Amino acid sequence: MTQPTYTPPTPAPQRPREPQHQGAGGLVITGFVLAIVAIVLCFVPIVNNFAFVLAVVGLIFGIIGLVGASKGKHGGKGLAIAAIVISVVSGIGVLASQAFYSAALNKVSEGLDEVSASLDAATGDKTDELLGTAVDVQLGQFTATTGQYGITDTGLPVHVTNKTTESHSYSIHIEAVDAQGTRILDDYLHADGLGAGQSQDFKEFQFVSSDKIDAMKNAQFKVVEVSQY
Repeated sequence: MTQPTYTPPTPAPQRPREPQHQGAGGLVITGFVLAIVAIVLCFVPIVNNFAFVLAVVGLIFGIIGLVGASKGKHGGKGLAIAAIVISVVSGIGVLASQAFYSAALNKVSEGLDEVSASLDAATGDKTDELLGTAVDVQLGQFTATTGQYGITDTGLPVHVTNKTTESHSYSIHIEAVDAQGTRILDDYLHADGLGAGQSQDFKEFQFVSSDKIDAMKNAQFKVVEVSQY
């Protein structure tokens, strides 16, 4: 009797092993996080200096991570590219914002300087400068004429010229002193709204008491203060 031949079972075909998914590398994730923080802070004054450092570090980590992902050492290639792009944008944002803030601060500083200069001119602190460049004040000869009714008419002619290219008003303080420099009298004139290059004549010291007329005839007259508005 013939014995049956034993045939071993055919092994079932094995499925090919699927490649394991590789996660993003640590440098990739770190670079991406740093890039996100940098772009959030890049427009904040002062703090954006730190944001620029973060953007540089994020860019370096992103580049290293991209190289590693391209060689198959780990995944996260797209995340690495995002870290690089965001880092570059953050750096540009820092530079642009700093340029903007610097220009804005310069404008504010210039505006404050102009306000300060205007205040100085208005308070008489720039009298010498104004007399040299902005306004010309010519003092004439003091006269005292007694009329037929015994009334003495006094006056000092003053010629004021606006030397600037804009309209200004001026307040001018004039003082009469004797030979020793002692004040006899003082007077103020106000030239309102003088146009560019415009002149105006005034007559000051019109009300001088009789006991000071002789002293005024020999007095020296000088401009002691000029205010510009």
